[in-house]
Amino acid sequence: MEYKIFNDISKSEKKSRKIIFFSITSVLLIAIAAMHYVYKTNESVKNSFYLIDGGQKVATIRVKDFRKAVDILTEGHISLFHQLFFSIEPDWEYIKRNIEEKALYMIDRSGTKVYNDLLNDNYFESVVMSRYRIEVEMDSMNIDYSKYPYKFMFHGKQKIFYKRDITYRKLITKGYIEETAVSPNNLNGMKIIDWSIVNNDDISKN
Repeated sequence: MEYKIFNDISKSEKKSRKIIFFSITSVLLIAIAAMHYVYKTNESVKNSFYLIDGGQKVATIRVKDFRKAVDILTEGHISLFHQLFFSIEPDWEYIKRNIEEKALYMIDRSGTKVYNDLLNDNYFESVVMSRYRIEVEMDSMNIDYSKYPYKFMFHGKQKIFYKRDITYRKLITKGYIEETAVSPNNLNGMKIIDWSIVNNDDISKN
């Protein structure tokens, strides 16, 4: 009887050891898996760059080469600026929101000068009164990364919709782009400088 009791105790101890062993093993495996996940997540975050418009992420770029990331962000900044500045709806609030509250924070005073010239020429007033709608299409972008600040030339066109007619207009601009401090109004940390319009002539009408 005494032997049976000790035998049962021994079996119980072995069973308890097995439970403890498997519990410890499970905890270790979970810990290793968690550490691996955190490492991978950190690597992913370190290799993630965001193009931001008005505090909202409009593009996520994942690259391992930081130089390549800067190139992509630079191109994205230039493209986004031209979309905000030249894509127009016949709505004053839309125009002011895109240009005054967004685009002009992406560029130096050269952008403000062009904007004021267009205002003085009643360009935006004409668009609103005539109910034009304008879209921008980029054809190409050339950026010289060999010298800082980076010189660029933007080649594109404007599609001007009026009733059933579509007029195509060249849109060629040039300038430089430099890295700048991140601010609440410019979260990309890029700024266009010494910018000007090279050609904005009509191409064709459909």
